[in-house]
Parts: sequence; structure tokens; C-alpha cells
Amino acid sequence: MGTRPTGTPKRPADALRWRVLAALFALPMFTQCFQYMVDVPPLYVLSKVWPLLTLPLCAWALLRLDIPYKVLFVTASVWVIGVTPVIGIVQLGNDAGAAFLTTVKVWAYSFVFSAAGLLVLLRLSAVTLQWVILALGLGTYGIMVVLWLAVPASAYGGGDVATKIFMYDPERGYHLYMPMFFGMLLIFYLNRSLWLHPRMWKVLAILVAFALQLAIYKERASIAGGVLIVALAAGMSAGRWRIAALAALGTAAAGVVLYLLGRLENAADIHSSLGGSLAVRKVSVLTAWTYLSADPERWLLGVGATTRFGDVTLAQLFGNRMFFLTDIGWLGVAFEYGVIGALLLLLVHLAGLRAVTRWSRPDDAFSQALVDYVLYLIVVSAIYSVVFTPGELTTVVALSYYIARVRVTHRADDVQSANFIPRHMALASPRPSGRFALPRPSGMARRG
Repeated sequence: MGTRPTGTPKRPADALRWRVLAALFALPMFTQCFQYMVDVPPLYVLSKVWPLLTLPLCAWALLRLDIPYKVLFVTASVWVIGVTPVIGIVQLGNDAGAAFLTTVKVWAYSFVFSAAGLLVLLRLSAVTLQWVILALGLGTYGIMVVLWLAVPASAYGGGDVATKIFMYDPERGYHLYMPMFFGMLLIFYLNRSLWLHPRMWKVLAILVAFALQLAIYKERASIAGGVLIVALAAGMSAGRWRIAALAALGTAAAGVVLYLLGRLENAADIHSSLGGSLAVRKVSVLTAWTYLSADPERWLLGVGATTRFGDVTLAQLFGNRMFFLTDIGWLGVAFEYGVIGALLLLLVHLAGLRAVTRWSRPDDAFSQALVDYVLYLIVVSAIYSVVFTPGELTTVVALSYYIARVRVTHRADDVQSANFIPRHMALASPRPSGRFALPRPSGMARRG
């Protein structure tokens, strides 16, 4: 009793449940939420090999789906995965194995294809996919609060080898370094939704999310970037008041700049507020700049990177274990991949921004939030390296592509339904050739 007869097909609800669960599991992998999370070893290892596991999806999508800027994404991947390790062997003395391991973080540039391929195969509706992502955003803040309240102080500050979540430093005290992709995307969605359908609870939710980040997450550049994007999106969504809103934002930004310039006159005040993070970045910038300037070829081609699993590390080469390329923005990218690589990765970001903007709709808060997230990545790239978690950008592009694809498919179905004719007449009618294509950025070739 209560069981399905043998041979009876699974109910559609069962199939949908499994597809939703697959998306809930796969999306954090594509966005590299566990890329550095040594606290959870199985997910940490799975995140490292995820690009290899999804390589068949990548190949299928590359050949079959009409994703734009294929040549650009493939060219950038060839440079950072194929060329840079060879340069690292020459410039830094890496062995071949260690040089190859340094490319693991940038394998995620293939996710623009593999994530899109998986989404096409899962065939979730745009609404269902949106709710999956928003649920992951809510889960981010829920887990953050639970960890903050439940984990004892003794778990914090164990060093990068022991933990990448429970952090401690004298300036910020105890804080959780959470993967915030879904949490920040939730804020951007609420902000866009607020301007389409104003509700007070959305304002409160945005304020609570930022308050939790300030109290627990404490990544100042990330939070400041999020606030800036929310303000810009609010200005762009203000309708007929857009010009006035943007003018007010410009005035406020000018005031902030003047305030910061005033504070720069008191270097001691800056150091006391920013503490060790400013000192570390300053040393890293000077070290990288000096090393690159010693040979113009290093500026052009980069010098590669090292890994803690190899015989050579940057700490050994420069006598400073606090030398971090991930904290000096585009200079760190140029150090590793050269100006050529940095320009390729900048073009990838600009192409991604153009594509998701093209695919967005003014009446769709989620598609607008995806645009905001790419803008956010570009803004914070002044501080955070774009190769730290490149899966965020590529997954956003894949999500935007898929949602636009679903929209076009539904529009085609509606047209077909509206133009319905009896089957016997349809069989005698000539069939139109061609296929539906997504809206593509103007000036793009149809292939590549």
C-alpha cells in the first residue's frame, strides 16, 4: 500500500525534486564556494576536481550551445592554463607538476560552458532556478549566524592550513570568512525587486543582510563594493528620477572622496583604522612592482605563480610569508599572467557584463541582479584578484544565458500555440528552416 506498481514511470514531481537537488549541489561548486574551505575536506577536494568532472559538459556546451564570446573565453583559458605555467617554470624555477597545480583556480573559466550545459540538461524553469539561488542566499546567512553563535572562540585563528572560515586578526577581531556569492546576489535581487514592487520588508531584509556582514563577515572592501552597487542600481531603477538620483549619488561619492583625501593627510589615522591589512597590501604592491620592473618582459608575459605543494614558493623567493597576490587587485593579475593575460581577463569581464546586460530585462529583478553582480566583481577587482574565484563570473554568465534561453523557448512555444493548425494541415505545410537564437550583443559574429 502506498507504493507505485512496478514499471510505472516516476511522477513529474519526483523528477523535478531530483533536478532541484542537483542544482542546489552543483551551483555552489560552480561558484567555487568551497575552493579554499579546508574546514570541510570532502567538499574542498571535490571543488578542486569539479572542472575535471564537468569537462564533458564543457565540451558538449562548447560545441552545441550558442554561448557568445567563445573565442575570447577559450583564448583566455589557453593563456592562463597553458602558457602561464611554462612562464612560471622559466621565471620562478617551478617544476612542471607544481606549475600545473597553480592553474587549478583558473580551471573555472570553463564553467561558462559546463554550468550552462548542466542547466540546459536539468531543464529547470527560470522561476524554479531563481528560487534555488535565493534559497542558497538565505542559507548563507542562516549558516553564518549558526556558526557565529555555536562555534567557540578556540576554533578561530588557527592559520590558513587549519581553517579558512574562522579567522582572527587584531583589527577586526573574530570573523567568519564565508563564501558570499549567494548572499550578495540575494541583496542585489532584493534591491532590484524593491524598485519593481516596493515593500518595506525588502528594505529591512537588505539592512539586516548588510548588518550581518558588518558584524560577522567583516570584509570591508567586499561590503563597501556591495553598498556601492546597491546605490548605483537604485539610481538606475529610479525611473524618471534616475538623473536626479545619479546626480545625488555622484555628489555623495565626491564627498566621500574628499573625506578620504582629508584623512590621507594623517597617515597614522589610516594605519590605526586599517591596521595590518594596509601594511600587508603596501608591502605586496612594492614587492610585485619592483620585481616586475626589473625586466620589461615580466610586465608583458608575467612570471607565473607558485603553490605551497611545490619546492618553490613566493614566500621563499621574496623572503616574506605575507606576500599575497590575491590582495593587490590587477597588479597581482599582471604579476602572474602579464599585461597580456590581464587584458584578456579584463576583456572576459567586460564581455560578460555586455552579455548579461543584453540578456536582462527591465521587468525581471533577477536578471538585473545578475548584471549587478558582474558590476560588483569589476568594482572589487581593484582590491581582490579576479582569479581568486573566477567561477563566480562564469556561473553568472551561464545563469543569464540559460534564463534568456528559457525565455526565448517559452516565447517560441507561445507563438506555436497561437498559430496552431490541425495536424493533417500541418503535415502538408512546408516547415520553416533555421532555429531560435538568443539575443546577442550587437556586432557579434554568429559563430565563435
